[in-house]
Amino acid sequence: MDETDPLFVTIDKLIRISRLKEIEFIMGSDRADRIYEIQTALRRLEPGHYLLGTGPSTVGIIHLDDQDIVLGRPSTILEPPSAATPDYWATDTLYFVPREVSRNHVRVALRITDAGPRRVACDLNSTCGTFVNDTQVDPGGPGIALEHGDIISLGPSRISTYVYYEVP
Repeated sequence: MDETDPLFVTIDKLIRISRLKEIEFIMGSDRADRIYEIQTALRRLEPGHYLLGTGPSTVGIIHLDDQDIVLGRPSTILEPPSAATPDYWATDTLYFVPREVSRNHVRVALRITDAGPRRVACDLNSTCGTFVNDTQVDPGGPGIALEHGDIISLGPSRISTYVYYEVP
């Protein structure tokens, strides 16, 4: 058996330490302070519809204009380049390979209904599935209509997550 290159051991160690330091930072801060920061940021949002990234590779605020968006990830070094690229990336490649997020994973689509415009989460035949509040979205199906506060997970682990957020 080949000896493991010490650099690979160092890379693994750096990945693990960085994740632990991130958790240590979050858990070492006061919960009330964290919630205050969230409230302060979200109170500055203009009226509209948003996805709030809450996972380690999804953090951020995505404003949903009157357009469809696709969430996914970039191709890894082990994959051929993808012809279609998502609008927003959830880079879940912990060890240089993907865990649960497909390159084109889910479309958040604007649908005009009798009740008015609605946002719908449509799974794009992802490998590990899309879940809205723990209910799996039928791959290739009509999708699940989103309501304020719904949690969208790219894969079952709830690592790559978004909260659907409406500002009246």
